Amino acid sequence: MDKNQKIEKRRKIVRIASIGVFLMIAALVTILVYPYAKEMDTESGREELLEMFEKFDTFWSVIIFIGIQALQVVIAIIPPIQIVGGMMFGWFFGAIFSFAGITLGTFIIFMLVRLIGRPIVEAFVDSKNLEKFSFLQDEDKLVGILIILYVIPGVPKDVLSYIVPLTKVSRRDFFLYVMPFRIPAVVLSTVFGQSVVTGSYVLAFILIGVFILIAVLGIIFRKKIFDRFENRKRKDD
Repeated sequence: MDKNQKIEKRRKIVRIASIGVFLMIAALVTILVYPYAKEMDTESGREELLEMFEKFDTFWSVIIFIGIQALQVVIAIIPPIQIVGGMMFGWFFGAIFSFAGITLGTFIIFMLVRLIGRPIVEAFVDSKNLEKFSFLQDEDKLVGILIILYVIPGVPKDVLSYIVPLTKVSRRDFFLYVMPFRIPAVVLSTVFGQSVVTGSYVLAFILIGVFILIAVLGIIFRKKIFDRFENRKRKDD
């Protein structure tokens, strides 16, 4: 066995060990958080969560909320909690804290993928999604394409968070130019959360209509845009 083979073998061992440790931590966190996250699907569960947060002072409730929001990005089985952010802190601060948590979770994923590589992505993203976004691997104008993908409704943003670090995009460009395009959807969710708490049911129903419209538009145009990217990749190849 030559020197390069030994180095590659060590790398594989480190990667496997790192993935094992990460999966153990993720599993432990999931076991601890899942009972609370599962209850968020019901109105009574959300009320219990709000009561739990009220037991802490403002600082710790913000820290806990940001932490749970970060986990929602890292561990996709946790339901989105931006609506709860709007209920707890109002739409403005709810959006700020939600975006902070999303950014933190995305940063953790970005650094882990850059450190460990494709094996950790394959552990969390199924092969179907990896194939769907394969056109990103050889793209030169990545920032513009990623912005489009983050704006399109229905594109799995948390899946993208694992795939993006495998591409050529720099950490600076991604967090400076792409991530801010997640803010509009976050604000929409926190406004909805605040409207539910304040009893602004007309606004809540309007926002539900907006959500449905956005989802329908996403379904209609998402495939066309994906097909266009894939066809361009085939032409380049």
